[in-house]
Amino acid sequence: MKALVYQGPGKKALEERPKPTIADPTDAIVRITKTTICGTDLHILKGDVATCTPGRILGHEGVGVIDQVGASVTAFKAGDRVLVSCISACGKCDYCRKQMY
Repeated sequence: MKALVYQGPGKKALEERPKPTIADPTDAIVRITKTTICGTDLHILKGDVATCTPGRILGHEGVGVIDQVGASVTAFKAGDRVLVSCISACGKCDYCRKQMY
């Protein structure tokens, strides 16, 4: 799969990366159909985020279709259309139950 990869301040590249796999039972793999970078990515590209090292895949917001889900995922199934937001909530942990997203 193609990925936009941070190469250092002011540098980026479109690279081939391996397709993700389910690692944990709470994982979901989304086949992205539309995406873009956001302000956070722009700060990274500019070099303003010192903790972000070269090799980081950029872009964390998009829309797509669920390809696979882990065994513990109950709210989604393969084929569901989803919105991937940078602000997410599991809806089950203590913080989510207190509406502290």
